[in-house]
Amino acid sequence: MKNIRPITFWPAFICLALTIIYTIMDEKNFIAATSALNDLIITNLSWLFNLSALSMVFVAAYAFFAPVGRVRIGGESASPMLSPFRWFAVSLTTVIAMGILFWSVAEPILHYYEPPQSLGISAQSPEAMRFAISTTFVHWTITPYSIYTVAGLAFALAFHNLKLSFSIGSMLRPLLGRWVDSVGGQVIDGLALFSVVLGMAATLTSGLLVIGDGLESVLGIEKSSLVYGIIAISIIGSAIISAASGLHRGIQTLARINTWLYFTGALFIFIVGPTAFILSLGVESLGVYLSDFFARNLVTGASGNDQWPGWWTVAFFASWFAWAPLSCLFLGKIARGYTVRQFIIVNLLLPSAFGFLWFSIFSGSSLFFDTTQGGIMYAAYQESGFAAVIYVLFDQLPGSTLLSGLFIFACLITFITAADSNTDAIGGLCIKGVDAQNLTSPLWIKVCWGSAIGFVAWISASYIGVDAIKMLFNLSGVPGMLIVIGAAFALLKLAARVEINGRTVELKSDALGVAHTTAPARPLAKPAAV
Repeated sequence: MKNIRPITFWPAFICLALTIIYTIMDEKNFIAATSALNDLIITNLSWLFNLSALSMVFVAAYAFFAPVGRVRIGGESASPMLSPFRWFAVSLTTVIAMGILFWSVAEPILHYYEPPQSLGISAQSPEAMRFAISTTFVHWTITPYSIYTVAGLAFALAFHNLKLSFSIGSMLRPLLGRWVDSVGGQVIDGLALFSVVLGMAATLTSGLLVIGDGLESVLGIEKSSLVYGIIAISIIGSAIISAASGLHRGIQTLARINTWLYFTGALFIFIVGPTAFILSLGVESLGVYLSDFFARNLVTGASGNDQWPGWWTVAFFASWFAWAPLSCLFLGKIARGYTVRQFIIVNLLLPSAFGFLWFSIFSGSSLFFDTTQGGIMYAAYQESGFAAVIYVLFDQLPGSTLLSGLFIFACLITFITAADSNTDAIGGLCIKGVDAQNLTSPLWIKVCWGSAIGFVAWISASYIGVDAIKMLFNLSGVPGMLIVIGAAFALLKLAARVEINGRTVELKSDALGVAHTTAPARPLAKPAAV
């Protein structure tokens, strides 16, 4: 307890407890208040969310081609913590959480039947179908992964190369100076901690609902608070056990299993599903995505007084911004030994390519069966909600029971992997003394936050519903966006301090813009060789 960073830990923990108490006591007014505030933010800041998200694409592209792309994270002699495939597997599965499993089937159906009015697209038309797939590309590929990549790079260089502490404030140090070394940095960390804990709880709540629907569909187990409790305990307990075993035995093993499940499932549906339709619609939608790239990323609905962008594109970008500050800590932590350019390939280019393939297969199959079988997918959504739609898709394929069972298992592994990585980052954020030489944090802090997240998710799934927690989480996109914008400027500042000497690149000794760091006795990393 003596090593706790009090301003980071206690306010976030107390605010989480008060939020749950308030929600349980007066759920209706709580949702009404957060919904009104959410609408206010979306109405007035949609332009800033979209413009900021798109800007991260350009910052990532600059870092890839600029001299900073050749800098090795951790310095010249730094050895990789993970092999290339294991690094990719961990990065892919820890940030993807439930997103692609939950939205890849249901989201395009909603866009197909309910396209934005301001664009003049007729529902259930060929244009609406192309719009549906290309829009999922906007929400799940290049732009959102750029948000994570920029924040992750800023932290990785600050943590490994400049030898700063394990803190969100560290990646802002080149921009804000010594202000982040004390109370200011802890305040930033505490705000991000509270935001991501809510995000994990909201995501886990969605997962409990999806897994509960799956157990009822496949095994006939009726949904109840007891079932949700058992699922939550299984996920959080497994994540804590994985965290206790360490990065090299726990999470990377789960991540590899998870990655192979993703690829195997996608390949199976591609082969036994409507293959020609998937390829044709995927390629056609990719063309629409590329041709309308700027328009789709900057849509706000203001010209037509349309609320659709606030419900979808802006809301998705807000959630990615909310996740980014804490997720970047883990992504930056495991990147030691690789260059900045390799970091961008593994955390931006490869996941985006995976996203194009995944959504083409699952979203294309969903639309195919809906249009050829009398709107069964949309009917399932109207009757049972988002969580049930994917099981209707599986019913149209051979081996549907086995597919549903594997999907439930994939959901469990996905949440365990995400919870493991995030509790690891939370543990490092709450404790003093975590740095590039000492990457571990006490298990009890991970147990504490993991249990809190599991409890909130169980309460939400059993008695409240996901909307209350999710609405509050969406609001945290504002501070998350400001942190990522600051990280982008910090990264650009570090990039400007790169010095090239023949085949060697390094960050100059004054990269922080001050005479010394918070730990002046520690030298900066040695020049990195290409």
